[in-house]
Amino acid sequence: MEFRDIELSDREWMEKYLKASDYRGCEYSFGNLYIWKDLYCNQAAEESGMLCVRSKKLGSRQWQYLFPIGEGDFQVAVEAMRADAAKRGENFVLRGLGKAEADRLHAAFGERFNIESNRAEWDYLYKVEDLALLAGRKYHKKRNHIAKFEKSGEWHFELLGRNNMEACRKMCETWYGEHAAGGNTAALMDRSVVDNAFEYFERLGLTGGVLYQHGQVVGFTIGEPLNSDTYVVHVEKAFADVSGAYPMINREYVKSVMQGYTYVNREEDDGLEGLRKAKESYYPIMLEKFVAREVR
Repeated sequence: MEFRDIELSDREWMEKYLKASDYRGCEYSFGNLYIWKDLYCNQAAEESGMLCVRSKKLGSRQWQYLFPIGEGDFQVAVEAMRADAAKRGENFVLRGLGKAEADRLHAAFGERFNIESNRAEWDYLYKVEDLALLAGRKYHKKRNHIAKFEKSGEWHFELLGRNNMEACRKMCETWYGEHAAGGNTAALMDRSVVDNAFEYFERLGLTGGVLYQHGQVVGFTIGEPLNSDTYVVHVEKAFADVSGAYPMINREYVKSVMQGYTYVNREEDDGLEGLRKAKESYYPIMLEKFVAREVR
């Protein structure tokens, strides 16, 4: 099995597999795999009519694998990935499994894998209509924050493009500077991800939105279509001291680009308490995901 680093030229053949799978998991997006490549060393291979991906966090020696996708022989692909791990003496680990994939793996391999749900990797799904309208009592606080933002002065929203990207880069520098000064190292981890999203924006087919207040950028967001009924948000930055900026950029982006889609996937929380609290405040439909480890 020959894994190699994911390049922009791989988008066409990889997206054939990704689109055919129609998965809602945030990992199954070429944009996601590409913009995170520097932090997770993402590599891809084809095996028996299946797309196989392996990753390892920067600084780690342990490779881990996504559940293979395609119309080929998934059991052969799993065995090939297992052999790839075995030749380095590593325990074989599969990630990104939804309930159906976990059941499929268990049916094919029985007790060869220990399959466990991993809460930190569950995806947050929302109805597009809910985030666009924020109707009902449960969104009362969100509407109040937005109303405060709207009353604080002139504002507008526009789609992200080359004409306003440099202003977003400058806003991002300030955002990272503020978090670094506050000692929030976790917030600094995705800097290369945002840089990649800016650099390869058009070539990855990404979209985005920019929020202005008094003529200054106070928030921006970046995402892409994930599957036939779901959009995924990869990046969202706003100034925390600008009241209502986060719910406002969220709402306006959904209203502007996601009509015609049913769901929004706002990815996982990585076990970060603050991020979990923020994502739960929008009343998600959780997409449970599993990790499978070969029993040795």
